[in-house]
Amino acid sequence: MKTKFLFIIGLLSSFLVFGQDSLQRSRPKTQFIAFTPLKNEIEKVNGLTVGLGFDSRYAPNTQSNFQKVNGLNLDINPLGFLIWMFYDPSRIAFKEAYLQVNGINISAAGYFRGINHNGVSLSMYNYGNTMNGMLVSAITTDIEKGNGVLISGLGISVKELKGLSISIFNDANTLKGMQIGFHNKATTGKGLQIGIVNKSDKLRGLQIGFWNKNGKRTLPFINF
Repeated sequence: MKTKFLFIIGLLSSFLVFGQDSLQRSRPKTQFIAFTPLKNEIEKVNGLTVGLGFDSRYAPNTQSNFQKVNGLNLDINPLGFLIWMFYDPSRIAFKEAYLQVNGINISAAGYFRGINHNGVSLSMYNYGNTMNGMLVSAITTDIEKGNGVLISGLGISVKELKGLSISIFNDANTLKGMQIGFHNKATTGKGLQIGIVNKSDKLRGLQIGFWNKNGKRTLPFINF
């Protein structure tokens, strides 16, 4: 009887331990401080991330799970300028985002296609997916969607822009807002272009610059 009782207790204990272990493995792992690149087992960071960047392999769609960062991200990647020189975002086929950042990003390098951001981003370059808020990049920006204010030193290329784009060269497939720069280009959209040269295939709005061209006419100074 005693042997059967001990056997039952041991069996129940093993089930309990196994159940707790399974529960722990199934729970999302959340941290307050984490180093980048993030480990695959981390699903959420509420606080601070610091390190070399979110993807040390410099290619999107390599994460096995979707991760989220809420707070402040600091990237101290010393290879930022070299990455910008040799990395070509047009060669990477975007499939789906693997990281969501909500908050402030300060980076010596930048984002890649698989990253969405809500908040403020200050970086050398930005090749992210969707940027909502204020984005400032020192050299170039090449993203899928931009909602808010985008500022870049050399050029901005975005498939869908809703807001304001300020750079030497601005390029948008779909514009709903304003472009300010030396050369502004939009395939279609609604809004305002202010620059030396403004071009659009189909724009419902106003062009102000030295040379303006849309689907209807080409005029100096002001076109509509």
